[in-house]
Amino acid sequence: MKKYFKRITSVALCAVIMSCSAVCLGTNAAAAEDSGVAENSVVIESPIGDDISLGDDEATAPYEESTEPQETTQAATELTTEPVETAPIATEPSTTPTEATTVATEPSTAPTKPAPTVGKVSNIVKTGGGTDTIDLAWDKTKGASGYVVYYCNADKSKTYKRLAYVKSNKYTVKNLSHTTSYYFRIAAYVEQDGKKYVGTTTLKRTATYPATPKLTKKRSSSVLEFSWGRNANATGYKIYRASGKTNGKYVLYKTITNNKTTSFSDKNVELGRAYNYRVRAYRCLYTNSTYMSKNGEIKFIAGLSSPDFTAKSQLSRVSLTWSKNKYATGYDIYYATSKDGPFKYITSTKNDYYNTNHLTNGKTYYFRVRPYKISGAKKTKVVGTYLTKAKKVSNKGYGVDVGNTYIEISTKQQHMWFYVNGKLYCHTDVVTGNDDGYHNTTKGTFKIFQRQSPATLVGADYVSYVKYWLGFTTSGIGIHDASWRSSGEYGGNTYKGNGSHGCVNTPYNAVKKIYQKAKIGTYVVVY
Repeated sequence: MKKYFKRITSVALCAVIMSCSAVCLGTNAAAAEDSGVAENSVVIESPIGDDISLGDDEATAPYEESTEPQETTQAATELTTEPVETAPIATEPSTTPTEATTVATEPSTAPTKPAPTVGKVSNIVKTGGGTDTIDLAWDKTKGASGYVVYYCNADKSKTYKRLAYVKSNKYTVKNLSHTTSYYFRIAAYVEQDGKKYVGTTTLKRTATYPATPKLTKKRSSSVLEFSWGRNANATGYKIYRASGKTNGKYVLYKTITNNKTTSFSDKNVELGRAYNYRVRAYRCLYTNSTYMSKNGEIKFIAGLSSPDFTAKSQLSRVSLTWSKNKYATGYDIYYATSKDGPFKYITSTKNDYYNTNHLTNGKTYYFRVRPYKISGAKKTKVVGTYLTKAKKVSNKGYGVDVGNTYIEISTKQQHMWFYVNGKLYCHTDVVTGNDDGYHNTTKGTFKIFQRQSPATLVGADYVSYVKYWLGFTTSGIGIHDASWRSSGEYGGNTYKGNGSHGCVNTPYNAVKKIYQKAKIGTYVVVY
């Protein structure tokens, strides 16, 4: 009876021991599944570029770019892409004799290699960047094989994308949008047995810089006005001004807190004075971080407005004339073949007129006359505003079809051209009638009706002997040589005060050449 009792007791104890072993083994398996491969780490094997949820902790205290420490987030559950491998589990052998209900399991012969412990990234800083790049750096993590970088466009989404695995503790993110808030998460990883074990991510909030405003002049009179393109992500714009009153130094002149306002008018100016402006778009983020664009710059001379010029066409040219601006040093001339351009620079002139070269008959061209002034000790060129005017090219002279052989005389340019069969035969500077209202050379379209060599010209108060004479008006105006003039008198402004009695004084060699080809009936157009 005693032996039977002991046997019953032994069997009961054995059952209790086996039950306890099963409970303990079950607890160990569950612990292995929850902990993964290592505390605060996870295996990553999905391809770069996948969208990944790294948690929503954007509601934490706002980040100040240069001072606030980065946050870390446990992301093991979201980042795991494969089940974690664990070693086979061995049950302990029974201490009681083997019976039909007891099965002994042999211990495992290949235990799992322990997963590495992965440290976390610390001290992420923005080291540089621009409107489309951000440079990041962080402290090296002890034992790390490399790092994985994630980002999201915080203005549009809270979904992170993996950018890259990198070996260095530096990374430049490219192809970003300007004036945009970006969140980055960076984690260290350790490679073991062909797998990457990734630690917790550390958060960094920052942004790209705004694009530089491009400024366009609108007015340059007693009011200086300019505009720029809107930056929809900007908080606003800061305007700085420099002038003689600030000794050429830029000072903050106006802060615009609405990004829809894209122009500025300054009435506090003096005519003839130079004013320089800079405009910077800015965006406020993370409580007290401000991201500023580079300077968009524009320079003014108050009163340097575009002249209201006229455009006329004849003989396949376009003639532009305007009244001088007393603040201008000169004028830049531009043209285009369509209203919206592009406009091409032709030349600069200090005159109040410009005649183009021969253009395509019947075609419409667009012109701009833009005044400029050379200002300051550095001889800075400051340009004014401009108007745009169109003109269709005509090959006629004052409405008369003069054909392909004709003489053309510009009193503004003090120059003469002779075209024969459509080709330029010769051209020369001249001196036309004195610009006094009495002796001006008559403008219009005429024909040569007198040819004489030599000839004597007789007027009310003069008698002149010339070698070549080509008369084209019944009032006695013609083309002839003028031996009494020096070579330096031709062209320029001689006609203003020391011009002829109305004739076209021409250098001897030039008039000799013209006389040989010009016949009775050759057209002469004076404008």
